[in-house]
Amino acid sequence: MKKEKYVEDLIEGDEVRDRFAVKEKTPPKEYTKGWYFRLMVGDKTGKIPLVYWGGSEERFVRRIYESLKVGDVVEVKGVVSTYKGELQISINEEELHGIDRIKSGDYEVEEYIPSTERDVDEMFTELLQLARTIDNDDLYELVSSFLKDEDFVERFKRAPYSKKYNHNYLGGLLEHTLIETKLADEIAEIYNEVDRDLLLASAIIHDFGKVREYNTSTSIELTNEAQLVGHTVICERMIKEKTDEISGFPEDLKLELSHIVLSHHGDYEWGSPRSPRTEEAVALHHIDLLAVRLSGFLQAKDEFGPEDEEMIYVSKEGVQRPIFNR
Repeated sequence: MKKEKYVEDLIEGDEVRDRFAVKEKTPPKEYTKGWYFRLMVGDKTGKIPLVYWGGSEERFVRRIYESLKVGDVVEVKGVVSTYKGELQISINEEELHGIDRIKSGDYEVEEYIPSTERDVDEMFTELLQLARTIDNDDLYELVSSFLKDEDFVERFKRAPYSKKYNHNYLGGLLEHTLIETKLADEIAEIYNEVDRDLLLASAIIHDFGKVREYNTSTSIELTNEAQLVGHTVICERMIKEKTDEISGFPEDLKLELSHIVLSHHGDYEWGSPRSPRTEEAVALHHIDLLAVRLSGFLQAKDEFGPEDEEMIYVSKEGVQRPIFNR
């Protein structure tokens, strides 16, 4: 059975018999008629809460709950209701509703995780064109060694930039990288003190570690490598592997690249192992900060409707900012 109705199309009163991906789980709790649990389910168009209203047999309800894992695709039979002004799917055990796990391979992954609205091949071509303007032979060879690697490019085009705050969809990393590279090009035009080739190359490659940071099946989840090491260190190692393969690559340039990558988050409290200490490192940090904050703000604004009276954007740092709705 293929998906017939997406989250964005659901309305109150709809009888639902369709497939959704499990995004989040909340353990069972007791209520007046027995036991219930909550899930957050979704597809490529959005997410919706799901409540399973079970009977008095706690063990039975827990067995169903524990059989479902984040990332699973499930077939849901229930009804769309409203709770505190928010749509949710209700599954009532007494009414023969249900939820069943679907075997891997019996569904299209792309139905359950959002993708960029932009053309991936066009964005990659634009990034290649910017890369070709790098005059320094060593830096150009380094960047090209990634962008000509078919396996890497396939993963890069598909990778999300983040799990939650901005560009958190397939193709998001490429989209974000292109934004930062174009900003770097403009910054280098304004500040002659900045080494354009070094800044542009760094803008292109500094987040390449993110191709190994996330698993993307029906949801975006951190890999073990990302949780234990982090994408900045992963990227620094990837760059070292490439530069070691390039004959005569200058040692001082290797060191500068490592510094820029490891310091691009800026302050120590933001997870950066070193604060920016060169012109290019400072520039890239603020380019990254602008791209993250403005893209996150615009994405949050786009998720609100014109009828919403209050729109609040919560930044990656947890700061709440009201959005002016014009």
